[in-house]
Parts: sequence; C-alpha cells; structure tokens
Amino acid sequence: MKNSKLLLFIFIIFVLLQSCSKKTTEVETCAQPVFSPAGGAYLSTQNVTITSTIGSTIYYTLDGTNPTSGSLLYGDPIPITETATIKAKAYITGMTASDIATATYSIVESPQMVYIPGGTFTMGNARDGWYPEELPTHTVTLNSFYMGEYEVTQMEWQAVMGAWDPNLNGLTEYCGVGDNYPIYTVSWYSIIKYCNLLSMAESKTPVYTISGSTNPANWGAVPTDNNTTWNAVICNWNANGYRLPTEAEWEYAARGGTNTPDYLYSGSDDFDAVAWCYENNTPYGTKPVGCKAPNGLGLYDMSGNVYESCWDWY
Repeated sequence: MKNSKLLLFIFIIFVLLQSCSKKTTEVETCAQPVFSPAGGAYLSTQNVTITSTIGSTIYYTLDGTNPTSGSLLYGDPIPITETATIKAKAYITGMTASDIATATYSIVESPQMVYIPGGTFTMGNARDGWYPEELPTHTVTLNSFYMGEYEVTQMEWQAVMGAWDPNLNGLTEYCGVGDNYPIYTVSWYSIIKYCNLLSMAESKTPVYTISGSTNPANWGAVPTDNNTTWNAVICNWNANGYRLPTEAEWEYAARGGTNTPDYLYSGSDDFDAVAWCYENNTPYGTKPVGCKAPNGLGLYDMSGNVYESCWDWY
C-alpha cells in the first residue's frame, strides 16, 4: 500500500510539473487590431487609426485580400475617401500574429437632387374610389424647389443617424435590407432630426427649430408617442437645408409638374412600369431604389415601394 501511495504521489507531482511546463512554454498572441472610428456609413472622409499590442507592427490591405507581413505597413492614419474594406493583422517578435480584423467604410455622397420648376396645377383627384380628402380639386401655384431623385436609402439614413434596427415592428420579412434599399419604419419626428443633421453635416442652414434650437442635440430623445414640443417645430422656408416637401409639393412632383397627361400613377397609367406593388412583386417586399422607370421629372419610386412623408399632411 505504501508503495502504491508513493507511486500515486510521484505521478501527481509529475503531472503538475508537466502542466507547469506547458504554461511556461505557451506563446502569447498579438491583440486583434482595432479600428477607430469603427466601420460604418459616413458622410465625409474618415481618417482611420489602427491599434494593437504595444510594440507590434501592423500590416493592412484595402483590396479585400488577407494581410501578410508583405502588405501595406501601417503608420499614419489611413484616409478613406470612398467606400472601402480594411483588413489588418499585427505582428511582434516572440508572439503569434494576431487574428485578422476587418472593417468596411461606406462614404455616402450628398443626396442627388432634382430641380422642380415652379408652376400651377390642379391638386386632388376626382377619380372614383379614392380618398375623400383628395376633394374638392383646387388650383395650387408653387415656387421652384428641389426634391431627392430617389427615396432615402438605408445607407444614407445610417450615415446621418447611426444604427437602425430593420426588425422594428417585425417588418424585415416584408421589407428588404441593404445599402440601396429605402429606409422604413422611421417616424416623422426622426425624419425632422435627419433633415437638420444632414444640413449641418453639409454646412447648410438647418430648416427646423424646436425649443429655440436648430441643433437636434438640444432636442432630447426622438419621441415615440405624440409630443407637443416636437409638434410645435418651426420651419424656416428661406433656409437652404434639407426639409420634407409639403403635400402640395409632393403631389406636384409626383405628377411630373403637370396635369397633362393626368396619369393614375407617377409617370404612367401602368403601375408595373413605374411602381413596385403587391401585384408585381415576387417575392413580396421593398426593392432597391430606382429600379423602375422615373416620371417626367426624373423622380423614381414616387408611386410604390414605401410610403413617403410630407411636412403638413401625408
């Protein structure tokens, strides 16, 4: 019994020594590189810094290939002037090379705007089966204005507003997700904020004022319910920043700036030519902007795809 205990004791000591030996021979690994700012959509050039273990050497690529010690050597911040994917790997003598880090940066250009010449048109719809608020038809005269060529995309929205949850209200299965898909499930209040932030980012004069300020940073959180403070928003019609169209402006633009011809849809009597609707959409859901034909003014998706907000009605 004494010998067996002695052998067991020697065996345990041997195992412990082996364990200690393994620990002392383990090789540390360089930290995976970290990008700052993080990947995402941005409105302007981003100067990206890369950090890892102190004393490490970082190599990176911009062409989608995995970096090696023969790739571009990181030194100064990397200016990203157009959409690009950075991959980086860190090396240091005596350590295992880091895992590869990847970040994609989307540099979003200013929205493409279409000039809408002012004019006079008949507003409303006298066709059978439509909404009572479209009557009576009446004459409206408008000044010239600009309107976005396309619906605001998810990439454009995120470049200004940051993260966006496509699962909001459980609509993902019906609405497409992608950079060039239109944004959806965003409130009228959040659109007002988007307009001012985009104006400020482009050094334009913000249109909207809430509680005496044009800076959304001073407005507080975007309301999730009806809010009297945000409802009292003031619109500066002389500002050169971005804003929502009025209902009259939207209808005038959708009509192509004319009642002749008086199309049923924006640009055509054939919805299949200009609009994504339930009947021509398999699988059902939104589609990337600008896939159908434009109307006479060069505006896309004024009928179909997603609902569009106006300043004063809907």
